[in-house]
Parts: sequence; C-alpha cells; structure tokens
Amino acid sequence: MRNFLTVAALAALAGSTAAQTFTECNPLNTTCPADPALGTEHTWWFNSSTKLDTTIWNMSTGSLTYSNDAAEFTISKVNESTLLQSNFYIFFGVVESWVKMAKGAGVVSSVVLESDDLDEIDWEWVGYNTSAVQSNFFGKGNTTSYDRGGTHYVANADTEWHNYTTWWDSDKLQWWIDGKMVRELLYTDATALGGKNYPQTPCQVKISNWPAGLESAAHGTIEWAGGLVNYADGPFTMSVQRLRVQDFHTGKEYSYGDKSGDFKSIKVTGGNSTVLDELNKPPPKSLAEKWADLGNGAHIGIYAGAAAAGVLAIVALALVCLRQRRKGRLEHALDDSRYATERTEMQNFQNDWKQSEWKHGGYSKVSN
Repeated sequence: MRNFLTVAALAALAGSTAAQTFTECNPLNTTCPADPALGTEHTWWFNSSTKLDTTIWNMSTGSLTYSNDAAEFTISKVNESTLLQSNFYIFFGVVESWVKMAKGAGVVSSVVLESDDLDEIDWEWVGYNTSAVQSNFFGKGNTTSYDRGGTHYVANADTEWHNYTTWWDSDKLQWWIDGKMVRELLYTDATALGGKNYPQTPCQVKISNWPAGLESAAHGTIEWAGGLVNYADGPFTMSVQRLRVQDFHTGKEYSYGDKSGDFKSIKVTGGNSTVLDELNKPPPKSLAEKWADLGNGAHIGIYAGAAAAGVLAIVALALVCLRQRRKGRLEHALDDSRYATERTEMQNFQNDWKQSEWKHGGYSKVSN
C-alpha cells in the first residue's frame, strides 16, 4: 500500500476531491439564498422497489440503476460520472452510509459533506486499492496543503457492505467504520488551524463515482487515483445500500449572518423544513381507504345510484329483447307469405304447362 501522504503531495498539483466539488453561491463573497434544512433524522433504503424522491435528492450527473438491495453508480464510458446530492443541508450531525466501492484504477468513489463556503468532509475509495478507504477534510476550500488525509484498512471494500459513519459537531469530527472510530479531529487541532480550517457550516450530502484517472487530468491527480482508467475493464460500479442522515438542528432553513464562515454566525429559521414535510406526507390512499372516507351518506347515494343504473340496464335489455322478438315474428310472417305466393305461382305455371301440352297433342319424340 502506498503512503497516502506521498500520494496526497502529488495530488496537490491538481487536487483530488476538491476537483469534484463546487459551490453555486459562496456566502463568504456575496449574499446567498438560505439553505433548506433537513431538521430531522431519516434513513433512505436504495433498491429496486424504491423510487428516488426528487424533492429531496438531485441526480446532478449520470443516472442511477437499482439492484435488489442497492443503488448503483456506474461508469461505463469515457468522461462519464455520477453525482447524487441532497436538496437539504445539515448543520452538524451524523451521516451513515453502507457502501461497496467501485474497483478499478483511476476510479474514485466518494461520500462527501460540503457547504456553500466549501467546508468539506470526505470518505473516498480509490479504485486500485480495495482494502482501504481515505478520510479527509477541508475548510473554506483551503487546498494550500494536503497533509490532512488519513488511510484506513477495510477488508474487501468492493465486495462486502461496510458502514462508514461521519459524526460531526462544533467541537469534534469523527470517522467510524463498522461501529469503530478510526479517526478524530478536534476544532482546536493544529491541522484545523485552531478552528479556521475546521468544517463548521451547513453541508449537503454528495455521493459520487467519478473518473480521476483521465488523460486530460493533472499528473498528480492521475497518480493519486492509481493511474489512467482502462475502460475495457469496466463497467465500474459503486453500490449504496442505505443512508442514514441526522441533522443536529431542527428548523426550516439555515442562513449566513455574515461573511466570516464561523458556525456562530449561522442563523436557524424555525419551522418545518420542506424535506420534513415531504417525509411526513402520508402515502397515497388505497381504494378501500378512499371509500371509507366518503361516509355513510355518500355510500347510500352510491348504492342507490348503482341500483338505479342496474334497473335501467335491465329495462333497456328487456326492450331490446322485445324489439328483437317482434322483429323475428314479422320476418317469420313475411317468410310465410312469400312462401305461399311462390307456391301459388308454381302451381299456376304447372297448370299452364299441362294445358299447353295437351292442346298441341302431347309429347312428341324428336326425330334423329
């Protein structure tokens, strides 16, 4: 296993996760819209029987496929990538993800927390090494050094489910694997620059499988990713079974009170978030439930209407039968009359013929 710090130093030439992260509006530079809060705790299961709620999640690039037990983030062609991001933010909290990494040199699987001012907390799986996961963090997009990462052993990370948990509050940040803490960062640690480089603003959840080993990428990025992607070895699939997210604050939205990026400046607006309302929305009612909601009066009216419709149908059927019967009698009478007429005409014809034969001497043999 290569030393992560050496690889990270090479990655400094271009950046690793930082190359995949972005912000649409940086509140350190301008006034930005408030961030919709999660404001609760919820577990999402990803499988073929579930459907992605676009009110809560946004598939920014690529598309998901589903197996019986997971959502699949797949790369199968050049420059293809997948990115699923939440439409909600958490202001400190817990994120648990059950993941199988994508195997393949140059391919990177990731579960990231990122804020509008580019605070960032990472889990990253580099595809050439299926026995490890990398942890990292950034504050305010600061990439002046790449000595903040860690590498942690995980057995068969590409074929076995493992629980990767981020536990985050204003004092400390912890990374856990399968219920065991593997790393802790304190707000006051030197690598956090006494809090200045400590992630502390509301973050979105981002899940991605992306090709870092591209010919167009910087040399450091290619080295960090384990080389160029060989698409002939693909497809490369990252699988996510479920995701539990807990927001340590409750409220409707989060906004920046100033341009400091300090957690103390974040304002929490009270009320239910749109995500919480969506999660609490009752499922569509069944026909039986809709029927029960109508009440006895409506039931009686429907029964009466159905009975009346039944009577009308019976009357209509009887009228049709009566008409058909009358029509049949008329046709039968016409047939009898026609038969009698034709019989009389035939008898008259025969009588005329006989009279004609006798009048001319009867039958005469034709001479040869």
